[in-house]
Amino acid sequence: MRLEAVYIEGFRSLEVRQEIPIGAPTILAGHNDAGKSAVLDAVAFLLDGYKITERDRTYGAVGPSGIQTRVPETLVEGLFWLSAEEQETLGLSSRTRLRRRSDETGETLEVLREVPTDERLRDIENQKVDTLKHRLEGFGLPSSGLKQDLVARLEAIAASADTTEVWTAASPELRRSLPRPQRFDATSTQDPEQAILGALRSSYRSHLDDEELKGDVRQLTTKLEARVTLDAEALRRHIKAKCDDIGDVQISPSISWDGGLKSTEISAKNDRGEAIHLGQSGTGRSRRIALAVWEHNAQILGSSGEDTVLLYDEPDTHLDYRHQRGFMKLLEDQAELPNVQIIVASHSMNLIDGVDISNVLHLHHADSRTVIEKISDDSETGKHLGAIATSLGLRNTVLLHERLFVGVEGDTESRAFPVLFKLATGRQLESCGIAIWPCNNNDGALRFAQYLAAHDRQVLMVIDEDSRDLKLFSEQSLGRHGLTTNEHMLTVGVREFEDTFTDDQWTTCARKNWPRTDGRDWAASDFRAHRDAKFSSQVEKMIRDHSSVSISGKPDIMVTLALGLESKEDIPQDLRTLFDELINRAN
Repeated sequence: MRLEAVYIEGFRSLEVRQEIPIGAPTILAGHNDAGKSAVLDAVAFLLDGYKITERDRTYGAVGPSGIQTRVPETLVEGLFWLSAEEQETLGLSSRTRLRRRSDETGETLEVLREVPTDERLRDIENQKVDTLKHRLEGFGLPSSGLKQDLVARLEAIAASADTTEVWTAASPELRRSLPRPQRFDATSTQDPEQAILGALRSSYRSHLDDEELKGDVRQLTTKLEARVTLDAEALRRHIKAKCDDIGDVQISPSISWDGGLKSTEISAKNDRGEAIHLGQSGTGRSRRIALAVWEHNAQILGSSGEDTVLLYDEPDTHLDYRHQRGFMKLLEDQAELPNVQIIVASHSMNLIDGVDISNVLHLHHADSRTVIEKISDDSETGKHLGAIATSLGLRNTVLLHERLFVGVEGDTESRAFPVLFKLATGRQLESCGIAIWPCNNNDGALRFAQYLAAHDRQVLMVIDEDSRDLKLFSEQSLGRHGLTTNEHMLTVGVREFEDTFTDDQWTTCARKNWPRTDGRDWAASDFRAHRDAKFSSQVEKMIRDHSSVSISGKPDIMVTLALGLESKEDIPQDLRTLFDELINRAN
């Protein structure tokens, strides 16, 4: 059974039913206490890997006594995909919904089944003979014969009867078919010895299911210990290969015939032959050892074929960049296993930016309750616009966290604005929560702005005065994309961005960077002569015609000018006013 989506309600800060699609992998991003660990625990609860307590129930309304009570029920529902064999064995469809419910009476696992609307045609095989006869008489049918005859008559009616969907108790066989959850979190992985013991316990359980291991208990124990010892040796070699700062590791599992894998004796030495205690290793080394164990354990999972959901809670904490990249490769390898699904809660920018935006869920609080937001969608438009974000260099973390997205006309503005903004304000655009992207005068820019606005991102288009008349930025064009000129558009304040700077500033820059081929110096009049025309185009042509220094285009010219400015006062007042407005909107 593969878990495709989870729906949680009444679990800690997850109050109302929200969908969590399970991807390859699914990344949960968000601030501290936003509900990421709660999602992992809720999934484990669904899969019988977490025991709920009263403290896990969401706070409800304040009662008459003034005391805030807990919600009466916690529900975690899963949408599962079943193989053809599982459908036949369990009598369920390819897409099946199961839910685990917890209330004051306890926990129950239920399955949503299509059953006859008439309750007399339900649960036929489990009824007593007298009940079967009574039901048949109610349908006006013969009630004589053996039990199998009575069952067959009722089942014949049920085959063509009207049906309805009803939650019913899951069978023991269905319970055993659930994917197995495995959790890797920031606290448990600090002790590598516990991680090693946990990995060997997993292999121990997988060996217990082997049909070859049958017979006398003590003989079974000997076989199991031999197999787990081989697994321990393979794990030892894997740790050595992955953690080259450890000289030697020895792992000796101990199995009791009545208690299973009770303990594991572990000894280690550093590369100088000195004994070390893994549990007292540095935080980074402990995490690397634990991840190496987890990687080896995942290889066992892949070969076993058992459906498994891996739950990672901030797994790359304390890892340096090289080992973070190694963990990302581990995730990629695990995601390719057909029987393994992965959910990762993380603050890591590298990890969040390393997957497709469609696999990232952003969790945040609204009125102390978790809201789950998906930046992308599964439609063709959503996929296309997600690709646009990537092509513009807008990383997933930018789409998730920046407060203001500013669309500028083209590459000239997108390259020069960060330089000018830093000089004018003393701050980086990123530190103010502002992201710049070039519109390049095409309709895709407005569709991308619409995409951002639809996902509750604040969007602003900054254009030159002479671009107001362009069809792209007309009120009608903006309106087709759910945008307005009043709310979503600002002008630089002058006719053209390049035109904002004075003739003297252009002259100083040109003398320093693009000396003339005729031997004379640039003069302010050279630039003043183009003020009545398309200034930027004319300046570019003039520099190409009269200087031997190669330029790539208008963006190169404008960045060169911006980098040559020395103080805030060198920035035109119109641009300083614009930058202040961007900061205000971002706040």
